[in-house]
Amino acid sequence: MTAPPEANSEYSRGSGASGRLLVPRWQASGAPASARSEGAGPARLALAVGVLLGALLVLVAQFTALYHLHSATSSAAIKTIGTGANHAWAPIPLALAAVALAFAVHRYGSRVALVGLVALGVATLLIALIGDLPDAHSSGLIGSSANGYVQATSSPSAGLYMETLGAVVLIVAGGLGLLMFAPSPKPAASRPTPG
Repeated sequence: MTAPPEANSEYSRGSGASGRLLVPRWQASGAPASARSEGAGPARLALAVGVLLGALLVLVAQFTALYHLHSATSSAAIKTIGTGANHAWAPIPLALAAVALAFAVHRYGSRVALVGLVALGVATLLIALIGDLPDAHSSGLIGSSANGYVQATSSPSAGLYMETLGAVVLIVAGGLGLLMFAPSPKPAASRPTPG
């Protein structure tokens, strides 16, 4: 009895069909794993630098003027209110947490850290828009009964813009990271054709 041509002694050969079972999955997709991960390193670094820039903007904003008070009779500022003092320095821990998450993104490519960055950015933006923006555009009477009251208006300063820009940078960096490092869809398993 002779064996059909398909029944060669493939078990005795290392490079036959059974040798293909040991081929890693990344080779089946057409690109080696090292080639796919080479682009992730610089992308993670750029993302981490963007996050650090956003966190730095938020931190520096806390030590700058949020708005200036002007009286109706004079163009000179009566009083300057600092950004950090206006909301009890709340964005400082958020910015420091963003720095820690930037490290996690750079080192491990953590998607959870990217979601955390977006959340920190949204929280900082809400502080700027809900807490600081109305104060920076308010008007009313200031003073005391002893010194008298004057009509004053406030005008925003660099702290409001820096804090808002830093929050937007954190949101954009986290969102771009989520898009860039999205899990790739698994290829559909090829079915053998009857023949």
